[in-house]
Amino acid sequence: MNERIRGTIYVLLAAVALSLSGLFVKLATWDSIAMLGGKSAATLAVAVVYLKLMKYRLVFNKTVALGAVCLSLISLMFTIATRATSAANAIVLQYTQPFFVILLLWLIYKQRPQWAEIIAIATAFAGILFFFIDKLTPGGMTGNIVAICSGFVYAVFMLVKKMKGSDYLSSVVFSAVINVVTCGWRIPLQTDWRPVPVLMVVLFGTVSCFGGYILLSAGLDRIPLVTGALLTMLEPVLNPIWVALFYGETMGVMSVVGTVILLGTAAVYSVMQIRKEQLQNE
Repeated sequence: MNERIRGTIYVLLAAVALSLSGLFVKLATWDSIAMLGGKSAATLAVAVVYLKLMKYRLVFNKTVALGAVCLSLISLMFTIATRATSAANAIVLQYTQPFFVILLLWLIYKQRPQWAEIIAIATAFAGILFFFIDKLTPGGMTGNIVAICSGFVYAVFMLVKKMKGSDYLSSVVFSAVINVVTCGWRIPLQTDWRPVPVLMVVLFGTVSCFGGYILLSAGLDRIPLVTGALLTMLEPVLNPIWVALFYGETMGVMSVVGTVILLGTAAVYSVMQIRKEQLQNE
């Protein structure tokens, strides 16, 4: 299989895994701080097993530390933004991330964006706006600003992949350690220890966080960062789709239109890039 195709599949699977977090949060009943601590504890547990099975040695350096801090900040800032503004505002503004990726690549690596990249990401972002257009609100300026900042931090995390000494798995593990240390104290204070809420917290940390970022890392090893950033924009659209299917929240016509726009843009752009690479190799 072509490496670009393989990378595209990995990032798409990462978007699916990360998007399930919304459903897990809906079905869990713990407060936000306990949820962050609990899911990070689950991430650490599955990471230990994975590291042993794969005989993988953790790395710690400045780049890994930057990735770990970025991951912790993304979770914290998104939680703050969701509370200070509407959930729709928070997730839409966080996914200004691809625009920041393009900007940072230009400023740091002198990699000028191609028009195809700009058009694809702008179109995909329009699809996200369609999806949430009936839920966006003008208020909550503090939350809106924090959400945009979380998009910038997410872009920095994507760029960590290009930096010397980068190791996403190590960043995920050390980020989980940070979250357990800072948020784990809330876990014993929770009152709902029924199987379903606890299972949702565990799945949040294992399937969404650990699985999602491992797949993202594997994908970004094989495709350009801008392509990866575009494909991750599937996450905010898939997130409410899972909630609609398994939690009962309804989707409007505009949401369906937004989904078609985003999926169509991602598919067309990915096929164009794969075809372009094939022509270059012929």
